[in-house]
Amino acid sequence: MDDLEKLQEFEKTRGKLRLPLDIKPCITDLLNGHNPASKQGLNPFIIACELHRVGKNQQQIKSLLTKVNVKPSKLRSALKSALTGRYGYACPGLEEKGLCLFKSRFDCWWFDKIPRESQKEWREDDFWRYHWPDKLGSARSMLYLAIRQVEKLKGYQAGSRLYVSWDQLQRVSGVNRQTIKPGLEALEKIGLITYKPGQKRVKGSKGLATEVVRIIPIPKP
Repeated sequence: MDDLEKLQEFEKTRGKLRLPLDIKPCITDLLNGHNPASKQGLNPFIIACELHRVGKNQQQIKSLLTKVNVKPSKLRSALKSALTGRYGYACPGLEEKGLCLFKSRFDCWWFDKIPRESQKEWREDDFWRYHWPDKLGSARSMLYLAIRQVEKLKGYQAGSRLYVSWDQLQRVSGVNRQTIKPGLEALEKIGLITYKPGQKRVKGSKGLATEVVRIIPIPKP
């Protein structure tokens, strides 16, 4: 599963369960049940601690844990411990437990958004730090991240001029083809990209490919 697929899965789970944007992506993996902590019996406790961290109250945490079929006995125990505020899970602890979705926590967009002096002047993960996914919605976010993925596939630097077909954008982003044009227009209007339709013929394209350039540094809303 590549980074874009991980984000798609994260947004799908987050939207379904109405989780806040700043919840750790590895917690969504806990909610899906595919992790070592599930076997260790830590699943509901880790989730409860994270939900408490992002501001959920007791009833909201109880409701969410009930939705993911946590047994009442484990639910009561997890709530009682988590709501004391004495416990919390973060990196590198979550990584050491085998919960990280990436090869390393340093590849994780959530971990990367934590300010550190050693970071370069601009960061890819400003996209999340500025809460762009919440403002754009799922389809436009996936389209923007697909442009970034095409840069990586071609070996280009961030913000390079791309000539990309709608077929490729649809294949990489997974969005409906009919949403590509209005999505690109919206991203340009917002100031995240520049966009010129039908500029150049490229290999594998049925028509003229679209010119797309991401604005770097990623602007604030």
